[in-house]
Amino acid sequence: MEAWKKLLYLHQPFPDNYTDVSFLDQLKRNTTVAKYSYKKLFQDFSLIGLYASLLLLVNVNFTGIYASIWLPYLPTVISSGLALVCLVADARLGSTHQFKAYVVILVLLLLVSPVLRSLNESTSLDSIWAVSTILTVLNIICHDYSLDGTGNYRSILSTNMSFANGIVLASRLLSSMRVFSFLVFSIEVSILVPLFDFRLRQILTRGHYVLMSCVCSLVAWAVYFAYGPGFVLLYLMGLTFVLVVLPLYFEHLQKYKNELQGPWDVAKPTIRATYS
Repeated sequence: MEAWKKLLYLHQPFPDNYTDVSFLDQLKRNTTVAKYSYKKLFQDFSLIGLYASLLLLVNVNFTGIYASIWLPYLPTVISSGLALVCLVADARLGSTHQFKAYVVILVLLLLVSPVLRSLNESTSLDSIWAVSTILTVLNIICHDYSLDGTGNYRSILSTNMSFANGIVLASRLLSSMRVFSFLVFSIEVSILVPLFDFRLRQILTRGHYVLMSCVCSLVAWAVYFAYGPGFVLLYLMGLTFVLVVLPLYFEHLQKYKNELQGPWDVAKPTIRATYS
């Protein structure tokens, strides 16, 4: 009997639904599928937890300033001191353009603060919170988390959203200096800290976890004074969901990965030009 050949165009004495025993001899399963460990998944989701906590810290600081829970300039003084230390250290390593850009931004914010304060005077506070919530959620979704840490840090979209969220919230504050103070805090926390964390992960991975622990503790403390212990519990539950439950869930989903690679040839169409 004539042996079956794996050639579609060749006429063979076999029915159309015939399957030869040698057809699947070279079948391979999941040869290129990468299996991620829980440690790797936890590290990836920790970036989301850190960035979401930073955005939450900006919103909580606005509540503290707007409700006069704490002094409006104290968070900015602390964040500015830490930011200057990081920028000076970066400048000593040979990168001075970020330090200069930071100074220029501070001057511009100081000049436009009176205009920004009256930007949304006719808008209700509920609408301000709704817009801020939408911007925060979109910011978390669109942020460039740079999971590998080897490429360039591109966060143009999330930076614009962070700045827009800061302007929307700052427009409800009572004085120009409060607007300036809050916008500086917003930029340092939601823009400079993620950039610092990106560079920190390139040098020392454990430094990222130390930074995340400090930020989460600070957010829990601020939420406690601004909203009470009930909201602290909600924050910790949400953080636990992101850092523990989601990595476990994604690790569980890996068993459903199924990729088949067979011995069949890859189709390569030939395009022939026709001339009339």
